[in-house]
Amino acid sequence: MGVLALYQMQIGNESTIFSLRNIRLGKTNMSAQTRLVNSSNEPWFNVFGPLHQYLVAPADVSGAFALMRAIIAPGIAIPLHSHADPEVFFILEGTLEFLQHDSDSSRWLTASSAEVICIPGGVKHALRNSSSAPVTVLLATTPNIYGFFRELEKPFHPDEPAGPPTPEDMQHLLTLAAKYNYWIASPQENAAIGLTGF
Repeated sequence: MGVLALYQMQIGNESTIFSLRNIRLGKTNMSAQTRLVNSSNEPWFNVFGPLHQYLVAPADVSGAFALMRAIIAPGIAIPLHSHADPEVFFILEGTLEFLQHDSDSSRWLTASSAEVICIPGGVKHALRNSSSAPVTVLLATTPNIYGFFRELEKPFHPDEPAGPPTPEDMQHLLTLAAKYNYWIASPQENAAIGLTGF
Protein backbone atom coordinates (compact mmCIF):
# COMPACT_ATOMS: atom_id res chain seq x y z
CA MET A 1 0.00 0.00 0.00
CA GLY A 2 1.18 3.54 -0.23
CA VAL A 3 0.50 6.62 -2.20
CA LEU A 4 -1.26 5.79 -5.44
CA ALA A 5 0.05 8.83 -7.27
CA LEU A 6 2.05 11.98 -6.71
CA TYR A 7 1.39 15.00 -8.88
CA GLN A 8 3.16 18.28 -9.42
CA MET A 9 1.22 21.19 -10.85
CA GLN A 10 2.51 24.57 -11.98
CA ILE A 11 0.06 27.37 -11.10
CA GLY A 12 1.38 30.78 -12.02
CA ASN A 13 4.81 31.07 -10.42
CA GLU A 14 4.02 28.53 -7.70
CA SER A 15 4.62 24.83 -7.94
CA THR A 16 2.18 22.70 -5.95
CA ILE A 17 2.71 19.07 -5.07
CA PHE A 18 -0.26 16.98 -4.02
CA SER A 19 -0.98 13.30 -3.63
CA LEU A 20 -3.99 11.06 -3.62
CA ARG A 21 -4.88 9.56 -0.26
CA ASN A 22 -3.76 6.05 0.52
CA ILE A 23 -6.60 3.75 -0.33
CA ARG A 24 -6.63 0.32 1.20
CA LEU A 25 -8.75 -1.73 -1.14
CA GLY A 26 -10.96 -4.12 0.72
CA LYS A 27 -10.88 -2.01 3.89
CA THR A 28 -13.51 0.47 2.70
CA ASN A 29 -16.53 0.36 0.45
CA MET A 30 -14.56 2.24 -2.16
CA SER A 31 -13.88 0.26 -5.29
CA ALA A 32 -10.92 0.69 -7.61
CA GLN A 33 -13.20 0.36 -10.58
CA THR A 34 -16.53 1.48 -11.90
CA ARG A 35 -19.29 -0.79 -10.69
CA LEU A 36 -22.84 -1.62 -11.62
CA VAL A 37 -25.49 -1.53 -8.88
CA ASN A 38 -28.39 -3.88 -9.52
CA SER A 39 -31.08 -2.18 -7.48
CA SER A 40 -33.24 -5.31 -7.40
CA ASN A 41 -30.59 -6.83 -5.11
CA GLU A 42 -30.58 -3.91 -2.64
CA PRO A 43 -32.76 -4.17 0.51
CA TRP A 44 -35.48 -1.69 1.43
CA PHE A 45 -35.73 0.19 4.74
CA ASN A 46 -38.60 2.06 6.39
CA VAL A 47 -37.57 5.61 7.29
CA PHE A 48 -40.63 6.88 9.19
CA GLY A 49 -43.03 6.05 6.35
CA PRO A 50 -41.08 6.44 3.11
CA LEU A 51 -39.24 3.31 1.98
CA HIS A 52 -35.56 3.82 1.12
CA GLN A 53 -33.16 1.79 -0.95
CA TYR A 54 -29.52 2.89 -0.73
CA LEU A 55 -27.99 2.70 -4.19
CA VAL A 56 -24.73 4.62 -3.78
CA ALA A 57 -23.17 5.13 -0.36
CA PRO A 58 -20.79 8.05 0.24
CA ALA A 59 -17.90 5.57 0.65
CA ASP A 60 -18.56 4.37 -2.92
CA VAL A 61 -17.78 7.82 -4.36
CA SER A 62 -14.98 9.17 -2.15
CA GLY A 63 -17.49 10.69 0.27
CA ALA A 64 -18.94 13.05 -2.34
CA PHE A 65 -22.68 12.25 -2.10
CA ALA A 66 -25.29 9.53 -1.60
CA LEU A 67 -27.96 8.28 -3.98
CA MET A 68 -31.16 6.61 -2.82
CA ARG A 69 -34.41 5.45 -4.31
CA ALA A 70 -37.49 6.12 -2.20
CA ILE A 71 -41.13 5.14 -2.44
CA ILE A 72 -43.64 7.42 -0.75
CA ALA A 73 -47.00 5.70 -0.38
CA PRO A 74 -50.32 7.55 -0.73
CA GLY A 75 -51.10 9.57 2.38
CA ILE A 76 -47.47 9.72 3.59
CA ALA A 77 -46.01 13.12 4.43
CA ILE A 78 -42.57 14.30 5.52
CA PRO A 79 -43.31 17.12 7.97
CA LEU A 80 -41.81 20.61 7.92
CA HIS A 81 -38.10 20.59 8.75
CA SER A 82 -34.76 22.00 7.66
CA HIS A 83 -31.08 21.07 7.71
CA ALA A 84 -27.85 22.46 6.32
CA ASP A 85 -27.69 19.77 3.66
CA PRO A 86 -29.12 20.16 0.14
CA GLU A 87 -31.37 17.49 -1.36
CA VAL A 88 -32.31 16.84 -4.99
CA PHE A 89 -35.35 14.68 -5.80
CA PHE A 90 -35.87 13.31 -9.32
CA ILE A 91 -39.45 12.08 -9.72
CA LEU A 92 -39.41 8.68 -11.46
CA GLU A 93 -43.13 7.90 -11.12
CA GLY A 94 -46.15 9.64 -9.68
CA THR A 95 -46.70 13.16 -8.34
CA LEU A 96 -45.21 14.60 -5.18
CA GLU A 97 -46.26 17.82 -3.48
CA PHE A 98 -43.53 19.94 -1.90
CA LEU A 99 -43.72 23.05 0.24
CA GLN A 100 -42.06 26.16 -1.10
CA HIS A 101 -41.46 28.20 2.03
CA ASP A 102 -40.07 31.68 2.53
CA SER A 103 -40.18 34.10 5.44
CA ASP A 104 -43.51 35.66 4.42
CA SER A 105 -45.51 32.77 3.01
CA SER A 106 -45.54 29.19 1.88
CA ARG A 107 -47.37 27.26 -0.80
CA TRP A 108 -47.64 23.68 -1.98
CA LEU A 109 -46.41 22.92 -5.50
CA THR A 110 -46.59 19.64 -7.41
CA ALA A 111 -43.77 17.79 -9.17
CA SER A 112 -44.52 15.01 -11.68
CA SER A 113 -42.53 12.32 -13.47
CA ALA A 114 -39.25 13.56 -14.97
CA GLU A 115 -39.30 16.75 -12.87
CA VAL A 116 -36.73 17.68 -10.23
CA ILE A 117 -37.20 19.23 -6.80
CA CYS A 118 -34.05 21.07 -5.67
CA ILE A 119 -33.94 21.94 -1.96
CA PRO A 120 -30.97 24.13 -0.92
CA GLY A 121 -29.45 23.65 2.50
CA GLY A 122 -31.03 25.60 5.36
CA VAL A 123 -34.44 25.94 3.66
CA LYS A 124 -37.60 24.84 5.49
CA HIS A 125 -39.41 22.19 3.46
CA ALA A 126 -42.01 19.43 3.60
CA LEU A 127 -43.21 16.76 1.19
CA ARG A 128 -46.46 14.82 0.84
CA ASN A 129 -48.14 12.33 -1.42
CA SER A 130 -51.79 13.38 -1.67
CA SER A 131 -52.43 11.16 -4.68
CA SER A 132 -53.87 7.65 -4.80
CA ALA A 133 -50.67 6.10 -6.21
CA PRO A 134 -47.16 5.65 -4.79
CA VAL A 135 -44.46 8.13 -5.77
CA THR A 136 -40.99 6.83 -6.64
CA VAL A 137 -38.05 9.24 -6.51
CA LEU A 138 -34.28 9.25 -6.74
CA LEU A 139 -32.71 11.31 -3.97
CA ALA A 140 -29.19 12.70 -4.26
CA THR A 141 -27.87 14.22 -1.07
CA THR A 142 -24.95 14.55 1.32
CA PRO A 143 -23.18 11.96 3.46
CA ASN A 144 -24.69 13.71 6.50
CA ILE A 145 -28.29 13.00 5.46
CA TYR A 146 -27.28 9.48 4.44
CA GLY A 147 -25.96 8.94 7.98
CA PHE A 148 -29.13 10.37 9.50
CA PHE A 149 -31.34 8.04 7.44
CA ARG A 150 -29.17 5.00 8.21
CA GLU A 151 -29.48 5.65 11.94
CA LEU A 152 -33.23 6.29 11.70
CA GLU A 153 -34.18 3.37 9.44
CA LYS A 154 -35.83 0.08 10.30
CA PRO A 155 -35.75 -3.01 8.09
CA PHE A 156 -38.75 -3.20 5.78
CA HIS A 157 -40.81 -6.39 5.83
CA PRO A 158 -43.56 -6.34 3.17
CA ASP A 159 -45.69 -8.85 5.08
CA GLU A 160 -45.66 -6.77 8.29
CA PRO A 161 -47.60 -3.48 8.48
CA ALA A 162 -45.38 -0.65 9.71
CA GLY A 163 -47.90 1.12 11.93
CA PRO A 164 -47.47 4.61 13.37
CA PRO A 165 -44.24 5.62 15.15
CA THR A 166 -44.07 4.68 18.82
CA PRO A 167 -43.09 7.19 21.54
CA GLU A 168 -39.65 5.51 21.53
CA ASP A 169 -39.40 6.02 17.75
CA MET A 170 -40.26 9.71 18.18
CA GLN A 171 -37.63 10.11 20.91
CA HIS A 172 -35.06 8.42 18.66
CA LEU A 173 -35.98 10.86 15.86
CA LEU A 174 -35.57 13.87 18.17
CA THR A 175 -32.24 12.56 19.46
CA LEU A 176 -30.94 12.11 15.90
CA ALA A 177 -32.28 15.53 14.85
CA ALA A 178 -30.23 17.10 17.65
CA LYS A 179 -27.16 15.02 16.73
CA TYR A 180 -27.37 16.05 13.05
CA ASN A 181 -28.45 19.64 13.80
CA TYR A 182 -31.84 19.37 12.08
CA TRP A 183 -34.74 21.68 12.86
CA ILE A 184 -38.15 19.97 13.16
CA ALA A 185 -41.36 22.03 13.16
CA SER A 186 -43.86 21.87 15.99
CA PRO A 187 -47.30 20.24 15.54
CA GLN A 188 -48.77 23.77 15.34
CA GLU A 189 -46.34 24.81 12.59
CA ASN A 190 -47.19 21.65 10.63
CA ALA A 191 -50.94 22.23 11.09
CA ALA A 192 -50.50 25.76 9.71
CA ILE A 193 -49.31 24.27 6.40
CA GLY A 194 -52.00 21.59 6.29
CA LEU A 195 -50.12 18.66 7.87
CA THR A 196 -51.75 17.09 10.91
CA GLY A 197 -50.69 14.25 13.14
CA PHE A 198 -47.14 15.50 13.62
